[in-house]
Amino acid sequence: MKLKESNSSENNYRQLIENSLQGIVIIRDFKIVYANPAFARITGYSVNELLTFTPQQVIELAHPDDREKLWRNFRKRMSGLDVSPHYQFKGLSKQGKTKILELYANRIEYDGKPAIQGFILDITEQAAAQEIIKQRTRLIETILNNIPLGIVVTEIESGNSNLMNKEFLEIFEWQKNNLPNVKYFFSKVFTDPELRKSLTSKIKTDIKEKKPENMFWDNVEINSKTGEKKFLSIKNIPLYDQNLFILTVQDITERIKTEKELQNSLREKEILLREIHHRVKNNLQTITSLLDLQADSIIDTVNREAFKSSQTRIRSMALIHERLYKSENLERIKAREYIHHLIEYLEGTYQTRDINIEIKTDVENLFLNLDTAIPCGLIINELVSNCMKYAFKDKEHGKVLVTLQKQGTENLILQVTDDGIGIPADVTPVNSPSLGLQLVSLLSKQINGKLRIDRTGGTSISVSFPVQSGIEKIDRN
Repeated sequence: MKLKESNSSENNYRQLIENSLQGIVIIRDFKIVYANPAFARITGYSVNELLTFTPQQVIELAHPDDREKLWRNFRKRMSGLDVSPHYQFKGLSKQGKTKILELYANRIEYDGKPAIQGFILDITEQAAAQEIIKQRTRLIETILNNIPLGIVVTEIESGNSNLMNKEFLEIFEWQKNNLPNVKYFFSKVFTDPELRKSLTSKIKTDIKEKKPENMFWDNVEINSKTGEKKFLSIKNIPLYDQNLFILTVQDITERIKTEKELQNSLREKEILLREIHHRVKNNLQTITSLLDLQADSIIDTVNREAFKSSQTRIRSMALIHERLYKSENLERIKAREYIHHLIEYLEGTYQTRDINIEIKTDVENLFLNLDTAIPCGLIINELVSNCMKYAFKDKEHGKVLVTLQKQGTENLILQVTDDGIGIPADVTPVNSPSLGLQLVSLLSKQINGKLRIDRTGGTSISVSFPVQSGIEKIDRN
C-alpha cells in the first residue's frame, strides 16, 4: 500500500480513510507514520502530535496492564510470526483515561518497508454496558441459584429449556444435560403414564387458553433420579410475548411428612380421648348402679329420693361423655341429640302409672362445647326432675316443655316450662329447701347466665347466657 501515490482512486481512498469513524494508524519502527482523525479523537492527541511521537511515547499509548502483550504481538507480527489479528486491549488517552479498544492489525509495506496497520474501534462505552450486563447477570444467577425455589425457563413451542437453577436440579437430582426439554423431563420424573399424560395435557391446554390462574398444582408426587419419592408444589408462569414459560417448583416433601406425622399424632390423641370419654362414661354408670343398689337398702323415702337425684345428675354427665365418645368432634356435642337422650332417661326414671306427664322439646340445632353442655344438662336434669316429682301432685296428667334457642346473635336461652301447681311465691333459688333449685342457681352463674322464674299458669324457669366459643349452628339436621 502506497498512500503517497496521487492518482484519483488513491485520493478517493484517502478521503474514505480520513473520514472513517474507525481509527486507522500505521506504525513502523515504533513510530507513527500515519494516523487518521478518528484515531486522533480516540487518543486525545492531534494528528500532528501523534506523528512526532517518540517510540517510547507510542509504547505508552497502551495501558500498563496490556502494554507488554500489545507490543510483544507487534514484534511477532513484524517478524512474520502468526499472531491473532483481532483482540481487545486497554489504551490511555492524553487525559489519562483508560479506554477499551478493539484492534484489527495486519502487516503491510509502507514506502518499501514493513509496517503494522491497525484498525481501532473505541468500545469503552459498549464494554462498560457489557460489564453492567455481566454484573446483573451474575447477580441474577446468584439469586436464582440461592433462592429456595426450583426454576426452569422453557420455550413454549419446542419445550427446550434455556435455564435451570441449582435448586431445580437438586430437587430432581438430575444434571442439566440430562434435561434438554420438558417432554424428556416428564418422562423421567412422572413414572405414572396416566399422570404424565394428564399433567402434560393440562399444561398445554392452560397455556393455549391463557388461564394462568389454573396453572398451579399442589402436592404433586414425583420420583427423583435416585427413585426417592417427593412431593412438589408447581406453578407455571407463561410469557406469551417471549414464547417462554417459567416453571417454579417447591419441594414440600418435609411439609407433607410433618403434616402426616401431625395427623397421625392427632389421630392417636383422638383415639385416646375417645377411650377416656368411654371410660369416664362407664365409671359414671358404675357409680349410678352402685347408688341404685344402695338406694334399695334405704327405707327412708327422703334419703332414697336423694340417692335417686344423685343418680340422675351423674347420668346427665355420663350422657355428655357418651355423646362425645360417639361424636365426630371431641370438643363439642349436638345439643338436640343430647337433650333428647337426657329427657328419655328422665322419663324412664320418674314416669309412673299414677300420672301421665308429656315432655316436649324445642331445641335449636346447635353444637355445644363441653363447658356449656355439662351445666346445661345438669340444669335440665334438676328442673325436669323437680317438675316430675313436685309439679303435678293430685293431677292425672301434665305437660313439660324444654327449649334451648338463640336469643338474638349473642345469647342463648334455656327454659323449662310446666303447667303444674307452680312454685310458692316465697320460694326462690337462694332460700329454696330443695337442693335442685340451689344447684340451678349455681350452674347459671357458672355459664354467666341470668336466672328468671315466671309463675304465670304453672312455672317457667329460664336461664339466659352468652354464646361462647364452640357454640354454633349445625348446617344440616
